[in-house]
Amino acid sequence: MSEDPNPIRLMLRGAEAVASCLAHHPRALREVTMSRAGEELLQEHADALRSLGIPLRTVSEQELAKTAGGPCFDACALTFRPEPGLARVGDFSDWREAHETVVIADGLRDPADLASLARSMASFGLRRLLLSSGSERLAHHPDAWALAKGALEEVVLMRAAALGGLLGLVEDRCCVVALSPAEGRKVDLGVPVKVPGKHLALLVSGDGLDPDLRSKVTHCFRFPGLADRRRLSLAEAFPVAAAWITSSPVPRKDGFLARKRARHSKDKGSNPS
Repeated sequence: MSEDPNPIRLMLRGAEAVASCLAHHPRALREVTMSRAGEELLQEHADALRSLGIPLRTVSEQELAKTAGGPCFDACALTFRPEPGLARVGDFSDWREAHETVVIADGLRDPADLASLARSMASFGLRRLLLSSGSERLAHHPDAWALAKGALEEVVLMRAAALGGLLGLVEDRCCVVALSPAEGRKVDLGVPVKVPGKHLALLVSGDGLDPDLRSKVTHCFRFPGLADRRRLSLAEAFPVAAAWITSSPVPRKDGFLARKRARHSKDKGSNPS
């Protein structure tokens, strides 16, 4: 973690992360430092960066790595980030109406896990990432943002001060599906969970399902693979889970009854035997 006394100060590492920040959160940018390689990669964004008044510096690779505070070969950017917003009960109602699946990260300790979650979510169109009190400390970890390669810019980070209590308050409108490394049924890619009238929340944890959250979980599935073999890590398993949770077909706008009426209204001669 950065030892900077300002917790919202975050150094992005990598040209992909810088370009993604410019696209999604340009006001967060304060200064961009580049090597010659980074200057070429960000050339198409140079005018946009200058129009925002963001200073651009071209330095040697050694100085770039020193500025970035870690491995960096093309570009880094100083940003200032607000703390993730606190999730409220009303947010779950809004997400249900918008048919948004929420990913809940509990007990994450490795920034690589958070980066993997963000990359998979961005790939499958998931946007809401809710961090429990045990995971929110990774929200400003520079390695998580570097490994996400710009994907964290595309998700909306929120936090839950008391996750168990919050899930208890929304159990009538939210179906919680847990992904565990050691317990639960095997994930079946062919039969994704779908509950009419509720939206889904996919709960993932780096250390297994918290006992305090078991009563809030409707379905529990274990990581793919054989139970008696070497288990996948969360970073390896979550892309499979994201593909599975989003594989449910989107309901047609005309609806089942409308399609049935349309079939009966057809001329009998339109379907010759």
